[in-house]
Amino acid sequence: MNRWIIVAAVAALATVGAVAFAQQDAATQETAQASGAGEEKENEPGSSGSIQAFLPPDLEWEDNPDVPGVQNAAGVGDPTRRQLYTSFGKIEKGVRFPAHTHPDARITTVLSGTMHFGAGEGFDRAELEPYPAGSVIYTPPNMPHVMWARDGEIIVQETGHGPTDIEFSSDSGQ
Repeated sequence: MNRWIIVAAVAALATVGAVAFAQQDAATQETAQASGAGEEKENEPGSSGSIQAFLPPDLEWEDNPDVPGVQNAAGVGDPTRRQLYTSFGKIEKGVRFPAHTHPDARITTVLSGTMHFGAGEGFDRAELEPYPAGSVIYTPPNMPHVMWARDGEIIVQETGHGPTDIEFSSDSGQ
């Protein structure tokens, strides 16, 4: 019962986060239009005038330079600019992604596998919760968090509103 309450709370936070992203995106567009910079740029969400779809096997995966056993792939949008973006991550079985933060809020959807996720500076297994495929996790800006592919490879989709970055916690081993 307690686990369902957590899942319901995470889903509610994800909904609130999505609304906040939409409001932030609308405010950014209004500001850009007011300043005369309202025209859409290439690779921004909605700029191509067509639907963009992604399947994990078809993505161009690149090794993560900070964490061995982790790969990343671009989705839509440019995470280095003030815009909505989606990216993908793949973590090999047994790999622990150390404690880190992002300046933007994130909505993470587990596409495959079971991601063990926890908030905090350290990597305390007791604090990690398993989130199977289909789970949605909202992480507020600047909240330290960790991920672990304990049982097998995991693939996640992350959505945020850039610009973004990653900062590893001092005790994360990075």
